[in-house]
Amino acid sequence: MVTQQTSIDGDKPRKILFCIDCLVRGGTELQVIGMIERLDPKKYQPYLLTIRETDKALVPENCQHLAWQVPKLFSLNGIKQLYKLVAWLKREKVTIVQSYFQDSTLLAGIAAKLAGTKVRVACFRDMAFWNNSKTERALNKVYPLMTGYISNAHAVSQHFAEQFGLNRKKMTVLPNGIDINKFTFIEHGAEITDICIVGNMTRQVKRTDLFIKAAAIVAKSYPQITWHIIGDGHLKAELQQLAKDLAVEQQIKFVGRIPNVNAYMESIQLGVLCSDSEGLSNAILEYMLKGVVCVATEVGGTPELISDNVTGCLVKPDDSLMIAEKIIALIEQPDMRQQMAKAARSVIETHYSWVNCLAKHDQYYTDALLASKGNR
Repeated sequence: MVTQQTSIDGDKPRKILFCIDCLVRGGTELQVIGMIERLDPKKYQPYLLTIRETDKALVPENCQHLAWQVPKLFSLNGIKQLYKLVAWLKREKVTIVQSYFQDSTLLAGIAAKLAGTKVRVACFRDMAFWNNSKTERALNKVYPLMTGYISNAHAVSQHFAEQFGLNRKKMTVLPNGIDINKFTFIEHGAEITDICIVGNMTRQVKRTDLFIKAAAIVAKSYPQITWHIIGDGHLKAELQQLAKDLAVEQQIKFVGRIPNVNAYMESIQLGVLCSDSEGLSNAILEYMLKGVVCVATEVGGTPELISDNVTGCLVKPDDSLMIAEKIIALIEQPDMRQQMAKAARSVIETHYSWVNCLAKHDQYYTDALLASKGNR
């Protein structure tokens, strides 16, 4: 249990429960972990609820972890866990509940409403590519129970507001946070030797196949370049076969999951993101901090990160030829590439530091709690 400390205004720290399906090394999960680890203990006492099997090594040390198993929400066990959470929220007098992903939002949203939790927040971090009619019907009942919604990009907010008919006045865009000091800027020379894509091969929406197809096009003129695929998943065998079919299996390295992507990227000059759907990519943030110029599909919040031909390059979705053409342009114009890299680093330092992220969340919580008093 975290020891309570007196807050700046003389009250006990605000109790906040973060609810997420499970913890893995994914973008949203790492944001949750980073947020919990960095919350001011004088102001906040964090708790973490996971409802699926979780890597315990990823659980922050400064919070109480509720490791519950809720394999099916719509079951007798699911109902029992719901009322167990209601009782726990009342007993602990939690004032803020913040949920991520569909199942966690369904469970935590209903429980927080029944418990009378003052601030109930659903977080949106993608473009709802997972949506189906059953999920949408359930969320249409639960989203209105929330007192507010946080997204990490304006495009994400707009999409959820339109798809689920949500009150736009309750929508707030708060940036991702990233440890700027962790990523040393590398000023690369004129030659391009290594290009990478970072992302697990578990979902077709990431479109790693486009990266391989672009590599096959570029390799015709620049066969010396090595293409790195960082990540793993059940689609790997299919993608390896594609590389073989396109005769670039020698140029492409399937790196797998690695513990330190930051260090690995020190020898990478260009980074690619080919997704058909994206919220606000942590991989792009890392590319831009590291001096790795990014070529990314113009989807979701990516245009809010990258200004085309200024801080990186944007391409249309599902267009391997356009990806290849942008890469070739960057290979042939090293001065432009180096200017982009410096401009990209500046954008992330200014807008996406953890200091900035935490300050905005702190203000959000303060405003939300004040509003909850006015709504009594």
